[in-house]
Amino acid sequence: LHKGWFGAYTLLNSVTITPGHPLEVIGKGMNEGNSWFVFDGYMDFLSKDDLSRWMNEVNLPIITDVGHSKLFGCEDYEGLQVQRLFTTQAWFDFARRKNGYVFRNVYSLTDDNLYDYDGYIAQEGNKEQIDLENVPFILKTGKLEDDALSSMVLFLDKGESLTWENMWEAILDRREVGILEKGKMMGPASFRNALQLLLLDRVFLEEYFGDRIDLEATLDGYEIQVTVNNTYDKDISGSLEVTLPDQLKAEDLSSVKFSIPARSNRTFKYKIQPEASAMGRTNPIAVHCHWNDKTKSTIAMLDLPPAISVHQVLYGHAPQISFPVSIHNFTKESSFPVKVQILDKEEDKKVIFESEQACTAKQGSFQDLLFELEAPVGGYNVMVTALGQEYISQLGVGKAEGNVSVTEIDVNGDGVNEFQMENDSVRILLLATGARVIDYTVKSRDDNIFAKIWPEKAIDDKRPFRDRGFYPYGGFEDFLGQGSMETHRVYDAEIVKNEGDHVRVRMWTDYFGNRLEKTFTLYGNTPLLEVRFALTFKDPYANVLGPQPILALGERHWTEDVFTIPTFDGIEEIRMTPERRWGQIFYVSEGWNAGYDTREDVSFVGAFPASQPLFLHMFLNDPYNRSSHYYYAEFQPWVPIIQKTTMYFNYFLWGAGGPWENGVKDLREKNLITKGH
Repeated sequence: LHKGWFGAYTLLNSVTITPGHPLEVIGKGMNEGNSWFVFDGYMDFLSKDDLSRWMNEVNLPIITDVGHSKLFGCEDYEGLQVQRLFTTQAWFDFARRKNGYVFRNVYSLTDDNLYDYDGYIAQEGNKEQIDLENVPFILKTGKLEDDALSSMVLFLDKGESLTWENMWEAILDRREVGILEKGKMMGPASFRNALQLLLLDRVFLEEYFGDRIDLEATLDGYEIQVTVNNTYDKDISGSLEVTLPDQLKAEDLSSVKFSIPARSNRTFKYKIQPEASAMGRTNPIAVHCHWNDKTKSTIAMLDLPPAISVHQVLYGHAPQISFPVSIHNFTKESSFPVKVQILDKEEDKKVIFESEQACTAKQGSFQDLLFELEAPVGGYNVMVTALGQEYISQLGVGKAEGNVSVTEIDVNGDGVNEFQMENDSVRILLLATGARVIDYTVKSRDDNIFAKIWPEKAIDDKRPFRDRGFYPYGGFEDFLGQGSMETHRVYDAEIVKNEGDHVRVRMWTDYFGNRLEKTFTLYGNTPLLEVRFALTFKDPYANVLGPQPILALGERHWTEDVFTIPTFDGIEEIRMTPERRWGQIFYVSEGWNAGYDTREDVSFVGAFPASQPLFLHMFLNDPYNRSSHYYYAEFQPWVPIIQKTTMYFNYFLWGAGGPWENGVKDLREKNLITKGH
């Protein structure tokens, strides 16, 4: 009997939020006796290799797999574009190309009966069909916040070890039973009846899956706390052991003997010491409890940021540039030096400028430092050194010239001030609600290149619970826990610099203990607008930030609009399609994307650190979208949010009359184009 969760659901790789990291889900499932997991949360398929690696690092015989919606069992998911699977044939083409499987709902009014599906997606109301029809099936577990009540039990030959291959063989051979809430079951009678008898017996299943011992492992800083709860009516004696990956150490990992009275618990603590190789990654930790010739295991994780966090690309005017650095101290040293060096881009041994500060931080904590760098006009690399680690980023230094202004005004009379920035090229309006760039007007074309609904309300503003979904303001905004966090929050705001060769406005807010700060800088003699992000987050399920320009180039977003993305297969062009709403993800070879209105001769270029996002997500919207009834284009770099430090990210906006190539050339000359990998 091999119990598992099929269709376990996380949003580790998504801008939306639900409780549960995959390792947390696996840990909770293992405590219920699970030995296999198949994930299908949005973009969970990107974690296929990570899941296997995590299990291997701590020698756990847990079988993992991933899928999406009705597509499962593929050897890999390279090239999967979930927002371009327009037809049933497209699902099958991908599955057959990757040796995978496609499942269908039991009841459907579409052309599903015309295709040779591999099985059913079961629901409680389909018990009759699942029991009586000779068709393989899957029963999805879903999200942790929905209590993960459904599971599946697979039947293998006695003594046969579970593998990925025989897990799928059991499913496709109907050697399976689906378990619903309150013990309801569905599946072939020979296996279902046997399991129902064992459920009536209760004792056999409790012993078989170790239900009478509840095992929980959590991390508090660098300390793992393991609680063993004995629900037997008798005392138990046993032992506890912890398995660490190579990049984690502990002073004492010897097996701990214990004796726990009936209906009571004990908590054990282990102090973990990360190695340098543990930084900037998720580190699994396995826990094993042995008693009465039985073993139950679970898994926890120590998720660590890079030791050094900086802006991967930064811009400023000579001679002085502010350069923030965050250091997470993983060592036992409480005070240590942090060195920042500006290096010549062609001669990396040539130091242009050097500065050093002392950092004071307890082990497992972090400190933010601010360096004032000095350099002449040019493009450079910046190397930060601390705790035996180093990180190299890009820096562009421009000439301090031109005149820029910023004015604080209340455009729509709602009592919340906006900030209008202006130079000879562009006029920009910042909205404190959501800390947006709501208007970016290219003066030579008298065109706001963004879609903008504000200050009007969405046409479905009075729809029940409207604020809980995506709410279209327009402009340059973020997807963050969409639609629960960023949309309507009014940020605190201040003008940092109000005139001269550049102007700067800073906005900040607190989302339930998670601080997000944005700094907007418009430079003189250029349309360049820089948006600096600084995130100090603690919510473990706020996983991804999606900054995005919502583009409507020219008078309207229409078929004359062409978008350009640099991919590893070459430059790809996408043209607006009014007949279809769709999206695509791109893995960019360089950190930029561009748009051009071929009729009105106006262009936009957005630039960002190429290696920081998971991917660049494009979405072409239309009026039939339930949340936003407008034509426009979105280009979001989906950036993983790093915690236990201050995380930095930059986005550069450039708009002008003429072709997009001019913008990329200008950004490249400013040293703001980065390479992907």
